Amino acid sequence: MAQVFEVVTKALPVILLILLGVFLRRMQIIKRSTVDDLKKIVVNIALPSTLFLTFAGTVFQSNFLWIFVCVFAVCILMLLTGIGFRKIISPENRYYPALFAGFEAGMMGYALFTSFFGAENTYKFAVIDVGQVVFVFFVLAAFLQSQGGAKASVGKLVKGFILSPIIIAIVLGILAGSTGLFAAASVYPITGAFTDTLKLLGSMTQPLICIVIGYELQLEVKNLRKPVITVLLRMGILIGLAFLLNTLLIDRALHLDKSFQLAVYTMFILPPPFVIPIYMGESAAKQKPLVLNTISLHVLFSLIAFVVLVSIM
Repeated sequence: MAQVFEVVTKALPVILLILLGVFLRRMQIIKRSTVDDLKKIVVNIALPSTLFLTFAGTVFQSNFLWIFVCVFAVCILMLLTGIGFRKIISPENRYYPALFAGFEAGMMGYALFTSFFGAENTYKFAVIDVGQVVFVFFVLAAFLQSQGGAKASVGKLVKGFILSPIIIAIVLGILAGSTGLFAAASVYPITGAFTDTLKLLGSMTQPLICIVIGYELQLEVKNLRKPVITVLLRMGILIGLAFLLNTLLIDRALHLDKSFQLAVYTMFILPPPFVIPIYMGESAAKQKPLVLNTISLHVLFSLIAFVVLVSIM
């Protein structure tokens, strides 16, 4: 019980920041457009700053490629699973399979993982994230666009991936770290000031993310049956897959430390990507409530599951 209390206490700042987001929406202190701008700051500036420093200070290992491939394969498997469950749970909603695939790492996962395991371990979560980022950009985006009647352009998908600030930050960070350039440049005052600036920008990530989550957390209590079923099915399957991935790959094959296993579990209990509603076509007005309700409910379930996970492990 003492351990659970300690974990809950450590999670309290995150919870309070999310509640602050709810308060800001209820009191109409900030507008929706302001929240959209905050998300742009997180995705384009704050999170990339954190990821660059994370990978620049890490020696990249070639065996991480196996993690990328396996996480990508899990996302594909989950999308196919969602297609199967759609026929049973929500045959009228063509976007339903997307609720089983991908993870909201950028706007939730990094904040949770870093708050408990420290910035020095962020790269471990980022390693788990790369495979699902590739999936979201190339597979999930194409699937959602096709369901809306639009033809997914391969060139456009590739361009979006290459120009993503998150991908750019990861690639530059890996290059700077693996070549020793970052370590060599860090001894100079001017580059030290640059690093400190990135640290300050990165420190905005967690509070901004939590406020945005709270602001966008809205549930329609009358229509929770399908979202509850969907969230429980998704989390149940993914926790099982996380156990297999940790046992067979992270532990037995790669012999990585336990914090990598925690990173896998953290990733796999996260809600589906928040960009799903954005990719849905204008004709999806009747189908959006189920998607939004499921994502919002999953946020709450993920927070509870994360507290339980940290308490157990």
